[in-house]
Amino acid sequence: MGHATEAIAAPPIDYQAFVRAHIGILCTHIALAVDARLAVLRRGLRDDDLEPAILDGYRRARGISATDYAGMIQALHAVGRAMAACMQGYDLLLSPTLTRPPVPLGEISMADDFVSFRQKAARYTTFLAVINASGQPAASVPLHIDGQGLPIGVQLIGALGRDDLVLRLAAQLERAAPWAGRFPPAAGAGA
Repeated sequence: MGHATEAIAAPPIDYQAFVRAHIGILCTHIALAVDARLAVLRRGLRDDDLEPAILDGYRRARGISATDYAGMIQALHAVGRAMAACMQGYDLLLSPTLTRPPVPLGEISMADDFVSFRQKAARYTTFLAVINASGQPAASVPLHIDGQGLPIGVQLIGALGRDDLVLRLAAQLERAAPWAGRFPPAAGAGA
């Protein structure tokens, strides 16, 4: 396909601080969304309205101050700055989509408390979470199928505003190794 690749050092991101900030921000957004919905419904929260993890996140939001929230936003901005610096001199970055092959159903459970749920997800989706926080354009492309028939993806990451490069390379990869019509065993061909 004519592209050149080279290994580079990971950007200097305090991932644990990022995860803590991300969890706190998610809690506040849960509370905002739930409260808005309850206002439309003109009623209070019922015990069975939310899954356990989301209910826990909703409750945790009540303990997050405005200054805590501002600090969390700063932590996400730091991720964006680190990724922007990492992109210097490169058209695109390539990373794994996930840190490991797809996890069994239920391993990341909404029955957990919100922090445990998000920490498990963060260990699994490290590369996706960082790029979500940075705001960069990205595409997860299933380039390989493992021995169990499950997709193994790579993430194509562009600089801010360079969605065009991400989409062009994703299209080239789709033409070179089409994934339409490939399904994991549980999904079947008719899914």
